[in-house]
Amino acid sequence: MQFVLLANPDNRRVRFFQRALQRRGEAPARVVPWASLLDGDGALEEALGGADVLRIDSPGEDFGVERGLLRLGYDAEDAEQLGVRLDPAALARLDEDRGRILAPRQWYLGFCAALDRVQRALDGAPPLRVTAPPAPLKVLFDKRSCHHQCAEGAVPVPTALGPVSCFDDLAARMEQTRMRRVFVKSAHGSSASGVVALETNGRDWKGTTSVELSTGHPDGPRLYNSLRVRTYRRPAELATILDALCAEEVHVEQWIPKMGLAGQRCDLRVLVIDGQPGHAVVRLSHSPMTNLHLGNQRGDLDQLRDRIGADAWDRAREVCGQAAALFPGCLQLGVDVLLTGGGTPYIAEINAFGDLLPGILHDGLDTYEAQLAAMAC
Repeated sequence: MQFVLLANPDNRRVRFFQRALQRRGEAPARVVPWASLLDGDGALEEALGGADVLRIDSPGEDFGVERGLLRLGYDAEDAEQLGVRLDPAALARLDEDRGRILAPRQWYLGFCAALDRVQRALDGAPPLRVTAPPAPLKVLFDKRSCHHQCAEGAVPVPTALGPVSCFDDLAARMEQTRMRRVFVKSAHGSSASGVVALETNGRDWKGTTSVELSTGHPDGPRLYNSLRVRTYRRPAELATILDALCAEEVHVEQWIPKMGLAGQRCDLRVLVIDGQPGHAVVRLSHSPMTNLHLGNQRGDLDQLRDRIGADAWDRAREVCGQAAALFPGCLQLGVDVLLTGGGTPYIAEINAFGDLLPGILHDGLDTYEAQLAAMAC
């Protein structure tokens, strides 16, 4: 098979995928850079002419691509008219500011516009397989839409609080619904960016988050996606953070207490390939955020299975498969599963690019080899 890979060429995801192709005796994928697509140079259209499979990979970890998506998003229509809009002049002056949470709504609009370009290229190409079609990618990168699709599909998810416009609005909705503990998630964020675990006793507040609030800038406070989880208790600081996140659109849901394991909280990342749950990682944390890049640990999968029992484990896998089935055409999806103390599963996130699990094998194959094996069946 001849693969075309839409990706950032220097990213380790590309290296892992090319190595998997080599191990299976396949020809190297032809890599079309995201930057090339954004420049509109026609490289994707040319590459698709002789391709059997298009794999769309993450556009992340490249500042030039981020700026290109923001530029594309500036001209995109937004019915909800949310968020900061950075015009081309501002983008031209923009320097890389690592970790800054910058206009995520505009980024998402640009990402959708870029996916529309991909779809037009596919429409003009001979028939081929797409491992992550543009239409479901748009939903997967909008947490509110993704949660709604899961709920409509009878997949267990935490109860959503509904739209909120600012911290005061959120506080009022929490009081109205008697929901004292919630997760606030940037609708278009990833890697815990813009996520706040918020709780109140009706008087005092506590927000646990990887968001770093930086003040003293001429253009006002800035938010950064930090590698350190911190706690905010001052309502004024929480209002500054949450007002900024809400302005860009957030998804708010009930805080489901995670099961304990080895003295820590835990959840699961399960990779579903071609409808079958396989690779799984237990994520342990002393904080509500279990993302491994935050310094958290991998747990013992056998210990977790013994803890919840075979029936609950089978149910968790079944729920992952049900969630993935709502996005037909996606070869792989990384599903994050919350387990209560009794082992009841809830879907927390569905990750379009959730197959970056170095060192995790299933049936002797890494995540990329397993995807190639599934396509060969």
